[in-house]
Amino acid sequence: MGKKLIFCNCGANLISADRLNAISEYLQQTGNQFVQISDLCGSSVARKSETNELFVSTDEVLIIACFPRAVKLLLENCGVDYHSMKFKHLNFRELENSAIFNAIDSLLEETVTKGDAAEIQCTTDWPSWFPVIDYTRCTACGQCADFCLFGVYEKVGNKVVVVNPHGCKNNCPACGRICPQTAIVFPKYEQGGAIAGADTIDEMAEQQRQQQDIDTILGSNIYKALEMRKAKRQSIIRSEAMRKAMEEREKARGEAGQR
Repeated sequence: MGKKLIFCNCGANLISADRLNAISEYLQQTGNQFVQISDLCGSSVARKSETNELFVSTDEVLIIACFPRAVKLLLENCGVDYHSMKFKHLNFRELENSAIFNAIDSLLEETVTKGDAAEIQCTTDWPSWFPVIDYTRCTACGQCADFCLFGVYEKVGNKVVVVNPHGCKNNCPACGRICPQTAIVFPKYEQGGAIAGADTIDEMAEQQRQQQDIDTILGSNIYKALEMRKAKRQSIIRSEAMRKAMEEREKARGEAGQR
């Protein structure tokens, strides 16, 4: 078992490129082995197995990324047994680089493997905007699944799961804003707070905000609004299926005409 140093070179513009570069350069100057992930959100979906492998034979991790709650949910999305390891989080959304550098120096006073940096590179054709669910808060009410028009969620037994992260519309956190338990986290939500995965949640303030958001987004008759959205989602799915069928038919016609 060993220790690992991991840095998420965030692809969300949550902090400046200059700050990210400075952290990366500081890690390289130490001469110690570390792993740089171009975007932890993206790797937790597109490169799950490689991200999970980072934590094999590891019992202590220093991870430089965003809010610890968001990071925990992203890693659990990769199948990482988060509770079997000792994690130290350096939240670059709240800490200045000087504090991050001091924490790195403290870790390096102990034994960390010397070596070159490794990298997990994610594609840039998808902004990796999607929700993760905090199951310590989720009651499986299904309101998010009923609200979403794009099939991001699915009700599976007594659980709601994110089945289509790519279907989520970039920078739209509306389902998180109406979740009655503040259980939906968008790690790339720029305004921070509970929806971005902040660890400290003002429950009273969140209840008041949710009521305001529900009134704004769904109106006074929540159940009718959700039923209407379910019907609209079904219509979208049927339209998409019809579009694909027509494309396949035209393709088949073209191929037949070439014979």
